[in-house]
Amino acid sequence: MSALLKKSSYFFFTHFATFSIPPLFMLLSGKNRGVLAIMSLWIPVWLSSSILWSERMESYAFLRLLPATDRRIVRLKFGLALGFAAAYWLLMTLLIRAAFGSTPEFSGYTALADLTCAISLVLAGGWYVFSWRFGPTALTAAVLIFGAAVILSTWIVDVKSIVRSAGIDPVAPRWLAQGPGILHLALLAAALAVYYGLMRLAVRVKEKSEATIL
Repeated sequence: MSALLKKSSYFFFTHFATFSIPPLFMLLSGKNRGVLAIMSLWIPVWLSSSILWSERMESYAFLRLLPATDRRIVRLKFGLALGFAAAYWLLMTLLIRAAFGSTPEFSGYTALADLTCAISLVLAGGWYVFSWRFGPTALTAAVLIFGAAVILSTWIVDVKSIVRSAGIDPVAPRWLAQGPGILHLALLAAALAVYYGLMRLAVRVKEKSEATIL
């Protein structure tokens, strides 16, 4: 399993590193803090691309040579995606705190980051199920279309002007930005519950589907 972990984690680490550089550079140089809104929206793209490339680099023959069951492979991959989703969330939380402190904008940016990280987690589980059901070629097309749509939309819509201390709809719901902390915990719990359900589904899909042979 160490070989699979090493092979799968490479793109997660490299993509996380490339994601971290722009906001850190801009904050340290004292430039526009509003970049954090855009970076929050791009978390699903970066995590999705990590899953895409790690799946493309692992052939069916490689996985079959591992001394591990499909169940263990699924758990390792889901655990890896969960760990990096948490890393993205922690990074954004720290950056938002450093940039806005206790200012009114803090609640809006925090709600946006919490929402996109929760969505990223659920999306990651969905990508694994999709890949093991339809194969890496279909996953490539789906992730590229998704990534292009998200990145393009952040340029068309002035995201930084949408984020307000009073709430950030339509990017994120006002009830989350203005609501109590328990709502953020409920959002996290719901995302984890869905993710766990997708993991159980992924085990059955991977055990039955032969799409990854193609």
